[in-house]
Amino acid sequence: MVSQLSRRSFLKQSSVAFAGLGALWLAACVPPTPGAPASDASAQSGAGAAPAPEASAPVLALLRAGDGEEDFFNRAIDMFEAQHPETKIGRIFVPGGQEYITKLDLMIAAGDPPAIYAPFSDRGYRYYASKGLSQELDDFVARDNLDLSDFHPDGMKGCRWQGKLMALPLDLWPHLIFYNKTLFREAGIPDLPTDWNDASWTVDKYLEIAKQLTKKEGDQVVQYGSDVYFNYWASGWTFGGDFLPASTYEIGVVDEFAGDTDPRVAASVQWSADLMLKDQVAPTPAQAQQVQAGAPVLFMSGKIAMGISNIGRLSRYAGIDAFEWGTAAAPNPPNGEKRHLHVWIDFWSMIKGVKNLEGSWQFLKFMVSPEVQKIYPIEYGPQSSLLSLAPDWLAIQKQKLPNLSDAELAVMTEAPKQEQIDPENWTVNFSVINSQALQPALDLVWLGEKDAATAIAEAAPKIRKLIDETKNV
Repeated sequence: MVSQLSRRSFLKQSSVAFAGLGALWLAACVPPTPGAPASDASAQSGAGAAPAPEASAPVLALLRAGDGEEDFFNRAIDMFEAQHPETKIGRIFVPGGQEYITKLDLMIAAGDPPAIYAPFSDRGYRYYASKGLSQELDDFVARDNLDLSDFHPDGMKGCRWQGKLMALPLDLWPHLIFYNKTLFREAGIPDLPTDWNDASWTVDKYLEIAKQLTKKEGDQVVQYGSDVYFNYWASGWTFGGDFLPASTYEIGVVDEFAGDTDPRVAASVQWSADLMLKDQVAPTPAQAQQVQAGAPVLFMSGKIAMGISNIGRLSRYAGIDAFEWGTAAAPNPPNGEKRHLHVWIDFWSMIKGVKNLEGSWQFLKFMVSPEVQKIYPIEYGPQSSLLSLAPDWLAIQKQKLPNLSDAELAVMTEAPKQEQIDPENWTVNFSVINSQALQPALDLVWLGEKDAATAIAEAAPKIRKLIDETKNV
């Protein structure tokens, strides 16, 4: 995952990394022999034969650090190593975003790729699959009779590339509104709607309430009615539009740009910018730094009335005791448009060429098993990709969040049904388009240097050029 705070940001790889990747791409043209069942492997090696060096090679796990997940990953790995003493897991913790992608690419270039990695950046497995670098999993699944029917269907949707299984779903991080109930009650404002079908709950109503809850002392804002309402490509979705056509999410390749032809996109981006610059109900980056003042995240400062985020925040918010908080459905777009939001759906995938293929598969399979899913993601906060574990997630959250009502908990389980997969995890070429053209254009809007329509229109030629350069895979 993602957390919302730019968990996926692109990096420009070093020339060394590109050289190594190029060599591996050539090697990937020759498919490896599928892993044989353990019984067959024993027969082939002969009774009593010493295991092949690969069988004892460490299994490398590329994991995210710095977002509160380390303890959960370590518990899961400890459990695996206890059950599989013959396999040692190399635990590689790297911050999400640029550093994560850098490490992944350098591991591939060095010929020692990870057994598991996740989209803890702005690049999903399809980027690597399109270059022949992803390990196919179909033979392992068939050999072990792994039941895939329990996985969330939206999670499985993108796990195949050109008909071949290249990943397994991990978790769901839906978006919703978190709000400070204490500030609402002090202002005499009713609780926000928990019903995703409440048509009266719109972005216009959101802004109206945000204005009521923004307080100033002289010229200085001391309490903001809203947090930043998306500061990346998702800001173009709030009014029901999209920078990309709907077909993008099925084929896994960005081959068209719609951001300058759909007026809802620019209007939505401008609305997000206006919260900070015109209406001044949300903090600018500089103001946010002052308000946060040591709090782990801005909302926890107690000076933000409401904001949109994903359920990855729950592990942090569970520790809030300075004020009461709640959850609500995300507001509807204006003019009766259909809500358009994204749910981060993460996966575990394997890079081709691991030194211990069988051990790597056993570890990947273990990480999506029910016993591990109950640790990560469920205890950490996100919902499991396994449908049968929904009651387990609810039970954990009721214990950790006793102040939330059943309706507020239901907001979170209902959210994925309202949201769709994103372009970062599930396309080959969005990351370069976003980092080199789209996000820089949006940054100009956040800084107030250009209005949204102008910034998007001026960036469109470069975006289309990048699409033409990257869409043929």
